Amino acid sequence: MEFPLELPIFIPYRPSMRVCLFNTLAHAGAIFCLVLADLPHTVTVLIGAGVLTHYGFYLKRFLSPENICFKLDRGDRWQLLRPGRAAVDLRLLPGALVHPNIVVLCFREPGGRTRSCVLTRDNLDAQTLRRLRVRLRWPYK
Repeated sequence: MEFPLELPIFIPYRPSMRVCLFNTLAHAGAIFCLVLADLPHTVTVLIGAGVLTHYGFYLKRFLSPENICFKLDRGDRWQLLRPGRAAVDLRLLPGALVHPNIVVLCFREPGGRTRSCVLTRDNLDAQTLRRLRVRLRWPYK
């Protein structure tokens, strides 16, 4: 068995069905509340169109995810690996959520773009998720 603080950790990212279900329920709840709200018809239609448009963009990203992999090496350096492209160094932003059921990471790329990564038990194997949680709680120095 590998020691959690040793070796690089490779995190192949794939979308989480739990997060997709949560987002679907949140959008459906927003539409439901909008129907119950006492708003003028045009306002209801405009807000409803905005909610449905946002859900459509979310589903488009969910159904066609990027083929990416995050790498955490011995020096607590993060990299973004994409097939056919050079590795991009990332900076882990403070405030990562580390919980037994979910890990939320926020990164900043050199160009300033912020990238978030939500990892749950259904989109990452249990061993890698455990190693990542240990590594984030007790950084390798």
